[in-house]
Amino acid sequence: MKKLLLILALATSLFSTELTITSEDGFELHGWLEKPVLTKKSAPIILFAHQFGAEHSTWNAIAKEFNSKGYATLNVDLRGHGKSIFQNKKENKIIIDTRMDHIKEALALSDEKIGFEKIPSDLIAWLELISEDKTIDMKNLYLFGASLGAGSIIALLGEYEAKGLVVLSAGKPAALAEDIDMALATSMTKTLFIASQNDPLGATNRTIKYGKEAILGISLIVYGDGHGTVILPEVKHYIFSFMDNIR
Repeated sequence: MKKLLLILALATSLFSTELTITSEDGFELHGWLEKPVLTKKSAPIILFAHQFGAEHSTWNAIAKEFNSKGYATLNVDLRGHGKSIFQNKKENKIIIDTRMDHIKEALALSDEKIGFEKIPSDLIAWLELISEDKTIDMKNLYLFGASLGAGSIIALLGEYEAKGLVVLSAGKPAALAEDIDMALATSMTKTLFIASQNDPLGATNRTIKYGKEAILGISLIVYGDGHGTVILPEVKHYIFSFMDNIR
């Protein structure tokens, strides 16, 4: 794994910290670390990776609920998204097209510009950074991902044996297909795969497939046609139940 320059940036409050890392290919990446207010020991940590065309705030509501339950959370803007749009001091961001029938094309063109195959390396760099914080318990690591972020975060299981993984509307970036297949076939991480019944981007079949391929995987298909974090309000009680059972 390529080494990345790690830079601590701006403290936004007593318990919330904005961090930046600069990747070897020059992207300045931004993340927000939130810790539970009251804890007598190191806190379990959840890393959140959002979907294509979104940014870190799509996870904010559920992250705050986990903070109240004693979890630390790291919520990041993926390369080319949110605040993470400068590469070597020049703007380089995704191509945005919110029309559902154009998203696949926008995703492919954005991948050529941004290099989505490097997202797992970015996420590993975030984990390396926070592993230096003694108030965080890296042995109790949980991973959450939606769509593009989900496909990217599954690949981390080749290097990190997380305690749990929650996947919404799983994506499968072509460049990461082999890493994802290997991770699912070898990791002992307990995993919850969730998608809507009529997912517009094909995540329904992937979710069922991933649930079968993962050693300790469970698939959940819910009514509707929502994609990614859009379905969070209707599935979060399943997520909390899953997390309570594996913690």
